[in-house]
Amino acid sequence: MNTMVFAEIKPQIEKLPPDEMLKALAYMKHLLHAANPEYKSELARRHKDIETGLGVNLDEAKKRLGIS
Repeated sequence: MNTMVFAEIKPQIEKLPPDEMLKALAYMKHLLHAANPEYKSELARRHKDIETGLGVNLDEAKKRLGIS
């Protein structure tokens, strides 16, 4: 596998529009936590909550976050 260093991808990241930067940030954060058993357990718990109806729909989430 060819390993990249941050300096190689930084110029590409800087060209991303803000919404794509957020996606990249979320993905990198996920990768950092993915091997953590506690993180995996929490994701599974949250998924179960959503599947059993304990989650909120998109409109309610936006309302709670103050997003139109």
